[in-house]
Amino acid sequence: MASAADKMFWVPLESSPEAMTAMVHRVGVDAAVGFSDVWGLDDEMLAMVPQPVRALVFLFPAGDGYAAARSREIEAAAAPVSPNVWFMKQTIGNACGTMAILHALANVQRDVAIGGALAGFFAETAALPPAERAAALERNGAIAASHAESAAQGQTAAPAADAAVEHHYAAFVVVDGDLYELDGTLPGPVNHGPATDVLRDGARAIQARIRALGDGAQTFSVIALGPAAESE
Repeated sequence: MASAADKMFWVPLESSPEAMTAMVHRVGVDAAVGFSDVWGLDDEMLAMVPQPVRALVFLFPAGDGYAAARSREIEAAAAPVSPNVWFMKQTIGNACGTMAILHALANVQRDVAIGGALAGFFAETAALPPAERAAALERNGAIAASHAESAAQGQTAAPAADAAVEHHYAAFVVVDGDLYELDGTLPGPVNHGPATDVLRDGARAIQARIRALGDGAQTFSVIALGPAAESE
């Protein structure tokens, strides 16, 4: 794993369902699966999202002190976590977009056909602790190359890999009947309690996060993992 002195960085991934879909298809996710924008969090807008939704990816502004404040919040809550939740630490700078995608896909493998390099990565890391999964990602050239290609496909010019980026990604999944928020910069998975529908229960949890962010949450986005656009 990279030390603090030679930390690895990836070019930040833009919040683009098209780029994210292309990225996961290159590493082995079934062509029928992809990402779609969630244009609003009320019931009417959620009903427009292609179904079934398997996971959500949330992009939000995370200023200085975000990880430390959330870590204290998580430790105070001390909610139990299912051993079936797949979680990985983030050690690569600005890789949070791909981290959220990996967290989403790893926890829905029973519902999504995955082959190729990504299936190999999940098999390699299945029994590893979160820090060793992070080290395995640092060594994985196929995922790194697919991330780099998608990072270059954004609608705006990509920043430098080690640029200070205000926004951050997290994933929301349902495992064993509970909704989990997965963010590799935090100590572990965040259990948001019982859930039956990742889209609607996840939307409620995201709305709570937005309220907690206050005026700083003017720019955020939510993307759903579900049917690919050509399969709708």
